[in-house]
Amino acid sequence: MSASRSEGTTVPKARFWGPVAVIGTAQFLVIMNNAIINIALPSLVADLGMSPVNQSWVVTSYLLAFGAMLVLGGQIGDSIGHRRALIIGLGVTAVAAIGAGLASAGWALLAWRSLQGAAAALVSPSAVALLSLTFADPALRRRAFGIYGAVTGAGGALGLIAGGVLTDAFSWRATMFVSVPFAIVAAVGALWLLPGARNTSKRQWNVRGAGLVVLGIGALLLTITRIGAKGAPLVGVIAGIVAVVCLSLFARAERTSANPVIPHGFFRSRDRSLGLLTVGVGALSMTGVFVILSVHMQGEMGLSALDTSIATLPYPVGMVVSTQLAPKLIGRFGAQRTAVTALLVAAIGLAPLAWSGTHSYWSLMLPSLIFVSLAVGPAFVAGSQLAMSDVAAETSGVAGALMNSASEIGGAIGVAALSTASLSSLSLRPDAGSPGFGLAVLLATAFLLIGGVLGGVLNRRAPRPAR
Repeated sequence: MSASRSEGTTVPKARFWGPVAVIGTAQFLVIMNNAIINIALPSLVADLGMSPVNQSWVVTSYLLAFGAMLVLGGQIGDSIGHRRALIIGLGVTAVAAIGAGLASAGWALLAWRSLQGAAAALVSPSAVALLSLTFADPALRRRAFGIYGAVTGAGGALGLIAGGVLTDAFSWRATMFVSVPFAIVAAVGALWLLPGARNTSKRQWNVRGAGLVVLGIGALLLTITRIGAKGAPLVGVIAGIVAVVCLSLFARAERTSANPVIPHGFFRSRDRSLGLLTVGVGALSMTGVFVILSVHMQGEMGLSALDTSIATLPYPVGMVVSTQLAPKLIGRFGAQRTAVTALLVAAIGLAPLAWSGTHSYWSLMLPSLIFVSLAVGPAFVAGSQLAMSDVAAETSGVAGALMNSASEIGGAIGVAALSTASLSSLSLRPDAGSPGFGLAVLLATAFLLIGGVLGGVLNRRAPRPAR
């Protein structure tokens, strides 16, 4: 494949696997870097002496920087070319991984994890944009997005296994170093197999807007994590005020700016809004659940890191299977109905997990994980397609960024909210076995239900294409 071919040129079917393999490896790395830390979290927190209140920041620092800077990353990709942005992001990912693996204090680890998240904000939107632009043929694009969804599930599955194996065999530090070779391979592959850009966007980068989002969402997460913390109510109040101010300034700037972070009129499409809602709510619920599930299994159930990774493996495996079935469901029922129904079905499957403390793994937790995985996979695939519907080539990076931003910021808020619910509810005892975990799972279930209902409202109001 010629490196001089411009972005957006349709590749022949015979060359389908080269670009898909490179983009898939980059996406795999982004997902693995998030999933792998879940299993290593208890060991990492103990080694660095971090408090339970602050442990969620190991996950949310990555997700916050990732999600809040995604639109800026998309603008950079649109400006300098998505292949170039992808390669730069992969290089920074490798450097940040080495720094995180060598960190000797909690603050240093959080700083490197934040940089790793910022690098992912370059990688992910460019990967999605290249997927859309490279495969203009509808059949090839559906196939490519299906594989993209499967890789997302595989990244979660292998991240869990790698986290358990590396933590038990070496230490949590190995879970940081392992991403370096993946980043190098993906960067070299991108240089040779992905199209370069001839025509790029002239839009300026809105650094101020991205900075307001980072500060606003970061302050919001600090507010959430301090709700249940003893002796720190003033910190939560101040953080809440900062969040309101920053996000209000961002909203005001968006209305008046000639160069907004989000293009004017972007949300006029109800399909796009439904897609972002589906992806965001799904990530909010499931990312938070798996962080507290890992802590619950290793803390209250007494499982090792490896046993925990094996016990949770059915979920990402089920995701891989269900994402491959999703195109058929979407083809038959439509992306809108698939997205809404999948969220509601996932809520039905997740709710019983709240009472897993009083039942065996085989009788309740395993069936619940499998059930949810089969519902959430189609939700993410349908949501991704809706979020990228009718997107112009010059704003494809921003569209891809918004889709991933909904997932990462939703995940960050979910981790903060469910971790806080778990820590602050120990005296409520909604079940006999694991009160904090149980209440957090019910909160995640409520998020899915609310998302499904709101999605149903958007779906009913969305105009239908002429047949």
